[in-house]
Amino acid sequence: MDSLFLTFTKFSGEMDFENNTVVIFNIPGKDGRTWSHHVLRILYCLHYKGIRYSIENIQYPDIIPTFAQTTLKPKDDPLEPYEIPVLKVRTACGASQYYMESPNIIQALEEMKPEPSLLATSPRSVEFKSYLGPAVKSIIQTTAGRVPGILPERSIERFAYQRRARWGISVEQWVEEHPSLEALNIAEPRLKELGEWIETTPGPFVNGDKPGYADFTLVSILEFVRAVGLTDVFEAVLSMHPAIKRLHDAVEQTQQGNSQWR
Repeated sequence: MDSLFLTFTKFSGEMDFENNTVVIFNIPGKDGRTWSHHVLRILYCLHYKGIRYSIENIQYPDIIPTFAQTTLKPKDDPLEPYEIPVLKVRTACGASQYYMESPNIIQALEEMKPEPSLLATSPRSVEFKSYLGPAVKSIIQTTAGRVPGILPERSIERFAYQRRARWGISVEQWVEEHPSLEALNIAEPRLKELGEWIETTPGPFVNGDKPGYADFTLVSILEFVRAVGLTDVFEAVLSMHPAIKRLHDAVEQTQQGNSQWR
């Protein structure tokens, strides 16, 4: 999972959202729907901010050749120098700017349309990170192994290759070693701690009565779990603390009319 609060890069150029064309690159499931929590959280942000966008679908084998031809700077990672989502912004003058990794994308969206703010660097949002990682680590691990089951045929082989190279074992062995029941048992005490912490401020969201990137991040992970078919895990997590379910339900209200909400 990428860091929530890496140091933001200052971008040059005017970001006038009314005159920009915004495109999000996405790896769809075989049913055409968005499943990645990295992509979902950005789509939630775009909808909440009221920034119009389109989605351009891409398959795993096409990621490197597609973005190697652009101005997008690759990561220092020979296995995955580019990652999805990528945000492409075409300005009124016809120039295109590309942004990769969630903190950079969020900064671009904030500069494009400052209000409503995503509160990504508020004290509560920064503190949230210390609770979120331990709470969802095992949940993400058990979910990641189920991704091939929802991918189009062209993406499965590349995904499996990358995961074996990253994990050191096959996807099938990963699933065997990360059963969902064990993941829930590991996560439960940390999720309850997260719920208790959320309740330390009035309102359903991390920052009280205003939603932001932190809320969209947690909910995107829960929706990722549901997207790969682990409905029982999704429901179990929601039941572990009432504050988690309240936050999920409150985020759903911010996404009314969003076709990407499941």
